[in-house]
Amino acid sequence: MASTSLRQQLSIMRQSLFDEGILDYEQVSYLETLENEDDPDFIENVFTLFLRDSSRYIDSIEKALETSPIDYPVMEIMMYRLKGSSASIGASKINGETNILRKLFHDGDMESGKASLQKLKAEHATFKEKLAVYVGMLKQAKLSEY
Repeated sequence: MASTSLRQQLSIMRQSLFDEGILDYEQVSYLETLENEDDPDFIENVFTLFLRDSSRYIDSIEKALETSPIDYPVMEIMMYRLKGSSASIGASKINGETNILRKLFHDGDMESGKASLQKLKAEHATFKEKLAVYVGMLKQAKLSEY
């Protein structure tokens, strides 16, 4: 009975992540097809790795921006990595904000770029919070199956 309720909660939360544009349905659905008996925790591992790595990328972007002179090569590498990893897991809003950030910095609009970085950080914090809950529920649901 509890596992049915947990599955319902998980389904509702998953759908809300799609409805809010936090995750892309097509990409997440694809990633879910990669989970199998050999790697039953694939989706949780991918999300967990993204949360770890994306935090490092954002920190590196911020640090590169604070150096004098600004370390553009490091910023570019980290923005590129963040863009790619967010696209690969379907983190729609993170990917969109990263694209905006890259364009602003490429256009030389440093002030707007700094404001965009703050927006990206806020979006990332929201994403991280919601995804951590979702991953925790996924793990609970799998444990209740055993």
